Amino acid sequence: MRKKIRGNTIGFLLAVVGLVMFSALAIATAGEEVKHPELTEQEMLIACADCHKQETPEIEKQWYDSLHGLAMVKCYQCHGTFETFVVTPMRENCGTCHTDMLAKEPKDKLCWECHIPHSFKAEK
Repeated sequence: MRKKIRGNTIGFLLAVVGLVMFSALAIATAGEEVKHPELTEQEMLIACADCHKQETPEIEKQWYDSLHGLAMVKCYQCHGTFETFVVTPMRENCGTCHTDMLAKEPKDKLCWECHIPHSFKAEK
């Protein structure tokens, strides 16, 4: 039991370190598409929000308090999995759930050009 707890703690700490490195990479390459840092299979079992609560708390809170958070829309549904991760999702990602809205909206804009990312509560 003790080894299992220690293994989970080590996995969590490795995920946090990976997210810190990812944050630094995201800042260093602003404007470029960034890949998610490499994670072990065990680290991939940790929910995105668990690490992002520490690494990007303002974004995690914005999502958590939003209708997307309340509806349990998960990060990978918009941003992809570790293998297909994108910082900026495509418009079509929104269309998975919001097909009706995409049909009404301007085709030349991304959703977050008018709506605040993650919360989508108010227009900019």
